[in-house]
Amino acid sequence: MSSGDGARRRCHPLFACFVGDYPEQLLAAGVKSMECPKCDVPTDELESNTAQCDIRDLHAVLDALALIDEGDLAFVQACRAAGIKPVVHPFWEDLPYTNIFQAITPDVLHQLYQGLVKHLLGWLAQACGAAEINARCHWLPPNHHIRLFMKGITSLSRLSGTEHSQICHFLLGIIIDIRLPGNLASSSLLKAVRGLLDFLYLVQYPCHSSETLLLLDEARALFHDNKEIFVDLGIRNNFNLPKLHAIHHYTSMIWTFGTTDNYNTEYTERLHIDLAKDAYCATNHKHEFTQMTRWLERKEKIIRHEQYIKWRLDRDRAPYQPRPPDLRLDRTLKMTKHPSAKAVSVPTLISDYGATYFREALARYIAEQQNPNEVFTRQRLENIAAGIHLPFHSVPVYHKIKWLSTDARGHGDPLVMVDSIHTKPQRAALQTVLDYQTFVMDTRYR
Repeated sequence: MSSGDGARRRCHPLFACFVGDYPEQLLAAGVKSMECPKCDVPTDELESNTAQCDIRDLHAVLDALALIDEGDLAFVQACRAAGIKPVVHPFWEDLPYTNIFQAITPDVLHQLYQGLVKHLLGWLAQACGAAEINARCHWLPPNHHIRLFMKGITSLSRLSGTEHSQICHFLLGIIIDIRLPGNLASSSLLKAVRGLLDFLYLVQYPCHSSETLLLLDEARALFHDNKEIFVDLGIRNNFNLPKLHAIHHYTSMIWTFGTTDNYNTEYTERLHIDLAKDAYCATNHKHEFTQMTRWLERKEKIIRHEQYIKWRLDRDRAPYQPRPPDLRLDRTLKMTKHPSAKAVSVPTLISDYGATYFREALARYIAEQQNPNEVFTRQRLENIAAGIHLPFHSVPVYHKIKWLSTDARGHGDPLVMVDSIHTKPQRAALQTVLDYQTFVMDTRYR
């Protein structure tokens, strides 16, 4: 095998990790459904946070697999005693230094986002009511890097891992003060949701230490200590879910194989589109395998030829010298060419936009810009601002402003939005409702 320095070395690759979702893990390990593919914990103890989770005995499994020539009955009984299905010569049986039960790795995409988060959304919809959850999603204020689901989240079907990740950004915020049926305290519900979300984000750290792994265990314990709220609400009878039990193995797997970004199936999910779906769409849907293979081969040749041309064109340029990132916070402002509202009067800014002290704040800003070298006291600044006359009665208003990161080092890095400001005028319908509620309250207490 050729290494990065060009030297060729004799290598002996070892089967160390198996990356796949839960059905693929069961198929590789030869374990029955609703069981843990790594340990021998009973199915009725999957919900326990204190159950002993020992890795399955590989030697006992190999001894059972070796009895295949002793007869079908003896082979099936031996496999049942070892805790696996009667699999004939699995691919890992003769691989050296391989323990398939140890090699099965955590899967953030299918176990957490498509598993526990999906369950959690269903539980919250039953606990709080689908209409209430959707209404709170509708009234979320806009913000950068947060997707708004204006029609709610309970009616969505076939959600992807990306969409579950976007929902997790605001999930805790929409239930922070929610009321539960039967006047049950919502503190346990909030702690359970927070524990699961903390675990979700901690487990995706790109670098771990003993402290972060301790926080990971504490977040898992926080969920388990408060999960009975879903039983009290009549939503669950038990929590014997294999994907919930799988989070017990995350800490030990991070110790063994490193951070979870080394074996996350999210990186390979895209290949389903590139290597299968797009290739199938390029065929006439008859005898598709030969056409798909030919299409993929031609696509790879085109990519290699494009890379060769780019290399020939760029070889005379100065080589790219990566440098460590600096701490400068250079930002560039991005606004639309035309304002969202061309002429908004100052009283409208105060009443509809909530800019109560717009005149005063603008006067202070002008005073500071006119005297950039002077150090103002608060009273001095107020006195100068009071004498500034604003020769206009309306201003243009931009409803969205973005700040983008700048390519300070000249490496051609793409601009990334790092911050933004959103503003909207008060809705007329909402103002009518608020005025009506105020009128009702005034007449009630007169």
